[in-house]
Amino acid sequence: MDQIKIIRKTRSLCPTCLTYIDAFVIEKDQKILLSKSCLKHGDFEITLSSTPGYYKSLDRFYFSIMKGNGKLREYELWPTLECNMNCTICCFGDLLSKMKRPSVTCSELEGFIKNSKVPFYILSGGEPTCHDELGQIIRIMKKYGKAVTINTNGYKLVNNEYLSLLMKSGLDRVNLQFDGFKRDAYFKLRGGDFLDIKLKAIENLKNMNMPTVFNATIARNINEEAIDSLVNYAAENQFINAINFFTICSVGGGKDWALNDYIMPDEVVDILEKRSEGKILKKNVFLFNKLHLAIKSLFSQKFCFYNQIYLLIRDAHSYEPIDKFLNLSAIEPWLDRYFNIFKINKLLAKTYLMLVLPVLLLRYCSFSIIKDFLKCACSYFLKTRGYLLTKRLFYISFSTGCDPYKVDYQILKNCQNEIFGPGSAGNLEYLGKDGLYCIGLERNIRKELK
Repeated sequence: MDQIKIIRKTRSLCPTCLTYIDAFVIEKDQKILLSKSCLKHGDFEITLSSTPGYYKSLDRFYFSIMKGNGKLREYELWPTLECNMNCTICCFGDLLSKMKRPSVTCSELEGFIKNSKVPFYILSGGEPTCHDELGQIIRIMKKYGKAVTINTNGYKLVNNEYLSLLMKSGLDRVNLQFDGFKRDAYFKLRGGDFLDIKLKAIENLKNMNMPTVFNATIARNINEEAIDSLVNYAAENQFINAINFFTICSVGGGKDWALNDYIMPDEVVDILEKRSEGKILKKNVFLFNKLHLAIKSLFSQKFCFYNQIYLLIRDAHSYEPIDKFLNLSAIEPWLDRYFNIFKINKLLAKTYLMLVLPVLLLRYCSFSIIKDFLKCACSYFLKTRGYLLTKRLFYISFSTGCDPYKVDYQILKNCQNEIFGPGSAGNLEYLGKDGLYCIGLERNIRKELK
């Protein structure tokens, strides 16, 4: 057995009693683990990564340039807590039917939106399509220049007239919960056979050329094959401009799953490397995330360490990884210098980074994507909707939420998902950071069970 090496000390929770306890990110047996001990309930460990070298390098880089005071450019807004499905892994568990909070009114929402400087919004919940005035909500948000995406299970998108209404209202993009093409996965993750509904929704979205993102939840021994099948499908269909791979959280309906069934984002990258037969390499995902984090810090924007991102380029009904076009290996030493300068002088470091970024474009083939890449990047960082509508580029992300097992309060300082939704009095209020909100729900669920 290898000697245990402490990478970082943090704070977490006991998964049993939810008491705040010290935790350590450690290296042991060629793995990176989150390790903690509760005086009452013993020791807990969860595997974060099986590639210690990449993880330690990114961890050190991240916590040196991300200080928890970055800006948010997107809010998640829940117009309703109602839902027309009953997913087995829902973070609300059985609480959703008991909360009985009124949906947000259009007038109250408009009062909030007109004073908001945040340019991007995701309407979620609950299921946003359960709000009777979703079309009006979208029109209000567009009135004030916001880019609007909805997170939806797709149940109501089988109706073409309804989808057309949302599009005419100004909806920019749909994030469709879609766990792959394996029917059995929906029984286990969603509590029923919903594949045909999903496929019909996808057909309608494709026919109406609606920019779409797949939100796929991945669980061990259930739907790992969806990881590469969704990437291949997206490569062949230009209306898909991203895939978000999520992993299950041990809260609500998901807390009864065996711990071995949970997958962390790092392992999803491992699976994709294997299933793509090395076309997508973890090393290059690591390098791209290092670059992405540097750019995020350049613009003082928050980004969660439990989220990794990678860029793919469509090519004749297939795809090529971004590292074929950008010289990621050449940029790494420059990023390390940025990291060292940042610790001394932030302004000097940011000036340095802007000067060295063109090193990425030192390959001849880079010129074939430079127009698309710059258009997407400029749109993203200049807060316009253009990056939501990309055709040639599409990204994949690997992420998880905080739960009592994996919550890391140092990472939470940079949580990029902040929620506004129905308060206990029915008014629109700030509900907090996504991870903390889910943990709060879990506390309430356990109180209900006592």
